[in-house]
Amino acid sequence: MQHCGKCKVDVDGNKSRCPLCQGELTGTPEAEMYPKITENRFGSDFLLKLISFIAISAAAICIGTDYIITGRITWSLICLGGILCAWITTSVGITYRKRILKNITWELFLITALSVIWDRFTGWRGWSVDFVLPCASICAVISIFIIAKVLKMKSGEYMLYLIIGGLCGFLPLICLIAGITRITYPSVICTCVSVIFMAALFLFRGKTTKDEFERRFHL
Repeated sequence: MQHCGKCKVDVDGNKSRCPLCQGELTGTPEAEMYPKITENRFGSDFLLKLISFIAISAAAICIGTDYIITGRITWSLICLGGILCAWITTSVGITYRKRILKNITWELFLITALSVIWDRFTGWRGWSVDFVLPCASICAVISIFIIAKVLKMKSGEYMLYLIIGGLCGFLPLICLIAGITRITYPSVICTCVSVIFMAALFLFRGKTTKDEFERRFHL
């Protein structure tokens, strides 16, 4: 153990100087009682700043290149929209990277909403509701189920997200009934998958599902 002759105190661990007076220590250093905690160099704040820097740089390059070639800003506006969408989805992915089920649910909403916006402002060809909405819903439900089983989560940890994904799977059916969908088979497949998942939840996990609803929504 080390000792400070000026303060008359013993100092645990391996210190170069006395923590009280900064004077010289005598004696034999010991191993530190608590391990040093190293900060993560690539935490959420750093990653968000990094993708923001990349997005701003890419936007500046696109606008500059567009103006140099055409003398005005034309096609770079489409690039800016793509960069903004990529920045939004990546930011959400980084923010919820440790809560993977919530991450998948948020990405489902974002990808669907951004696809509809892109479809709307590029002449509305219907690809967002024909393909993106049903495919994203199916992928989200299956991904949540597989991840929950692989990580051996308890029912209460994934039930709400599975219910949300299953309910989103009925949106293509609504679009199909409303006549918005032009290509029907992706929506029909998505609806069938959602019906199967929801039936399995309420038949085999009915009590857990009911308890989760009551807990989440204070019913």
